[in-house]
Amino acid sequence: MRIFLFLFVLLPCMGFAQARSRLPSDLPSQIVGAWVDDKEDIVLIISRDYIVIENQLYSYNDIVSERKKTYFTCVYKYGVKYLNTEKINASKLYVDAGDKIKVLTKLPFVKQNKLPDFIIDDWYLKREKIVLRENGMLFSDTFYQIDNVFSSNGIDYKIIVYHSGEYSFIYNYLNKNGHYLNTNFSEIKVFKKASFFKKYKIHSIFLLVTIMLLVTYYTLKMKIGIAKKREMTKRALVEMELKSIRSQMNPHFLFNALSAIQNLIHKNDTEKANHYLTQFAQLMRLTLDKSEKGVVPLEDELKSIQKYLELEKLRFFFNYKIEIDASVDVYQTEIPAMLIQPYVENAIIHGLKEIEGEKHLILKFKIIKDSLLSIVEDNGVGIKKATQKKKNLGVERAPYGLKLAEDRIQLIKDSYKTDVEIKIVDLSTEDSKLTGTRVEIRLPLKY
Repeated sequence: MRIFLFLFVLLPCMGFAQARSRLPSDLPSQIVGAWVDDKEDIVLIISRDYIVIENQLYSYNDIVSERKKTYFTCVYKYGVKYLNTEKINASKLYVDAGDKIKVLTKLPFVKQNKLPDFIIDDWYLKREKIVLRENGMLFSDTFYQIDNVFSSNGIDYKIIVYHSGEYSFIYNYLNKNGHYLNTNFSEIKVFKKASFFKKYKIHSIFLLVTIMLLVTYYTLKMKIGIAKKREMTKRALVEMELKSIRSQMNPHFLFNALSAIQNLIHKNDTEKANHYLTQFAQLMRLTLDKSEKGVVPLEDELKSIQKYLELEKLRFFFNYKIEIDASVDVYQTEIPAMLIQPYVENAIIHGLKEIEGEKHLILKFKIIKDSLLSIVEDNGVGIKKATQKKKNLGVERAPYGLKLAEDRIQLIKDSYKTDVEIKIVDLSTEDSKLTGTRVEIRLPLKY
């Protein structure tokens, strides 16, 4: 190679008749254009105004032709580049760039000075910005006109731009980290294609703020709606509780209880009459105390039920038993006030009252998983016969107390967002020898 450079310098001095200098404008059209290697990468661009070798733009210092060979001495800011070419045929070029020898193929090319759409965008390097448009680019407040655009694959483009007679070379490339633009102005700089947020920063911020305001507005609106619905549910729950109180203190119940007590007075059983008057007064007081509470300890509810049962025993005799599993803490476990009482009353009035012989009522409480299971079981006529009797008498509606209990259960579900399950079983369906009804009420442990 040193010999080649030595001869390259000495040939003009030795006066070879066939070696002659050329102006860039004299370069033959067959050599002007873009040339690709065996990988179809553009490695050489020859123009009458500049030459690009391996992605670096040079200007011509000297061009010498000898037979089929052309010798180029090219310069740029950082030094000199020597190149010699030899045309093999119209589309092949033998190139010695000083460090390697290649056979290049000319790229079929129609002159174009417009960029493809996917390159037209904003590109950033920290605070610096390049704006590429269809036929030009803006950089550092300077507009560059596009001179030529080359591509061998439709993805990577070699672009030559100029301003005030000075040419610059840029090219794009893609990798896993993004889309980049390599520039050769006063120094090499690599710009990255703008992200959507960076390109539309102001629009994105405005859109995000708008979305946040809308989300906040509708969230507040939804919360207000939920609060209003919850308040309405609470009011309805209070109204149902008051109805339940009125049902429990209805004139029929008062009349029967007081009549039974009066009967004891007529029999001069003053001691017993005083005892049940005390029970009656205590029941009324407990009922009124619970009227202001949504849920009460199980212990309080059991006291009310026991006093109610003692008063009912004045009207006709029956046995009752309350069984509480060891796992149940009656002081800490809470249940909706006066929810069980309507089912107890129904068992007595529509179950036990209709049979002869021994009458039994059992109340059971136990914890199953995360629920309190309350069971009201009697050996009365059973729900099937009781229902049939009502139909025969032309009465098809449910007892008022049970209807109130069902309404309250639905309100409890809506208010506390929890499940309350009620299962009513006619015992004859489990054993034909049995009579009576079992009511299973499954309640949550927490509200």
